Amino acid sequence: MALLSLAVLIIGAATVLLLLKIGYLAFFHPLAKYPGPFLAKFTSFYAAYHGWMGDIHLDIWRCHQRYGDHVRYGPNKLLFCTAEALKDIYSTGTQSNFVKADSYTPLIHRSPNILTIRGGKEHARRRRIMAQGVSEKAQRGYEKRIAVHIDRLCKIVYSKTEAINISDWCYYLLFDIMSDVVFGARYNLLENDEFRYVPDAINKSNVRMSTLFQFPQLASFKWTKYLFRDAIAARNQFVPFVSRVVKERLRRQKMISDKKDEVTDVFANLAASEDPETGDTFTDNEIAAESTTLIVAGSDTTSTALSGLFFYLANNPIARAKATAEVRAKFSSRNDIIMGAALGSCTYLRACVDEAMRMSPPVGVPLWRRVRSDATIDSLVVEAGSDVGMSIYTMHHDPRYFEEPFEYKPDRWLANDKAIERARSVFNPFSIGSRACLGKGLAMTELLLTMATILFHGDFELAAGDLGKLGRGSRAGPYGRHRENEYQLWDFITGQRRGPILQFSSRTV
Repeated sequence: MALLSLAVLIIGAATVLLLLKIGYLAFFHPLAKYPGPFLAKFTSFYAAYHGWMGDIHLDIWRCHQRYGDHVRYGPNKLLFCTAEALKDIYSTGTQSNFVKADSYTPLIHRSPNILTIRGGKEHARRRRIMAQGVSEKAQRGYEKRIAVHIDRLCKIVYSKTEAINISDWCYYLLFDIMSDVVFGARYNLLENDEFRYVPDAINKSNVRMSTLFQFPQLASFKWTKYLFRDAIAARNQFVPFVSRVVKERLRRQKMISDKKDEVTDVFANLAASEDPETGDTFTDNEIAAESTTLIVAGSDTTSTALSGLFFYLANNPIARAKATAEVRAKFSSRNDIIMGAALGSCTYLRACVDEAMRMSPPVGVPLWRRVRSDATIDSLVVEAGSDVGMSIYTMHHDPRYFEEPFEYKPDRWLANDKAIERARSVFNPFSIGSRACLGKGLAMTELLLTMATILFHGDFELAAGDLGKLGRGSRAGPYGRHRENEYQLWDFITGQRRGPILQFSSRTV
């Protein structure tokens, strides 16, 4: 009887504490005054669920449609959706008060990298060294390597008599490019299926990472290993592969001269670089961590952007014709398509790339920042300890900044008026500030060189019939996936996609 009374007392006390916690979160928490999904007031399971489903970018967009510019998206998370908030949170001058949130902790494997480091000083040190490995000067040293792989892709797609899922080939291309550029390694996914399991393993593993990014504390629960059985198995495929690659590259590095004029890949470049302020160099572990991040993030996000570019040009023949005419007017032979003034003058092609990344950004979720001390964001005072962020996807589809935001219109980037100023104030596919993607220059080079070469050699169009619809939204789909002219992404930190399926036809040059 005494044990029963004790059990009742414990249960009663727990119930009271739970009700007090719920009451605090609902009515007295510093973020209680902001609207948002009901469940998000009390638990991060709400955001984690949408991270798991891959529709978090769409759910956040829907939330802003319903609740306005300021949305409570978790017990301690606040979303914004204005150009002013973008500057307040992410611009370079604010970084001392906005550090990366706990969300990045589950992304750390063995040792932190420039993506996951939360401290500003260490991040700045790494960035100064990393910048030398992906600078414009360094990129010119990688250009021939990049061109070789692009030519391989062209040879393959223009030799096919049947329609192909270009999304797969974009991933093979970018993985081949990045493994060569970063490690000086050739895995030839374009011709050989031996290592094609690697991109698939990365995608499956990212489902778990996407969920934990929204609810890091889930990583401490043992039952999640059953929920993420496939993702963990995929990670256990990918990690040994990367470990072998890094180990082999470290072995080769010890045999390479340290003269900078002999540097041929990012790995060697980083090994030969020093912090211009302190003279520090990377340790072997730091080089391994940063190189791995480059090859994974670089192949994943850029292949998504390239797939989106193919989709939008295939679905917009007028834009494709204008980009094709521009490329063929600028270049008289394949060998002319190189980094430089001519490629830079392909303004319509660049507009097509920017518009594709606006419509379907490879990273659409909020990059959460922890407020260290009370801060003013979009004229609102946000209390210390809050996590704040903005959805790139939502910003890119806000009618206040983009007229007809769900229409693919490359010409919007060529205007010379207030409209383009508004657009550029929120356009941030690579983020902004000191935490912006270091590889954005390399990614843009890959996108422009690839599409210019493809358009120079021939043309492509959607496959006939239902095959040509892969990648589109559906009128019968859920709200947010109902637009047929929008390339659909499943957002697992980075975007995953299906299609488009294209038919290629070469021309005689």
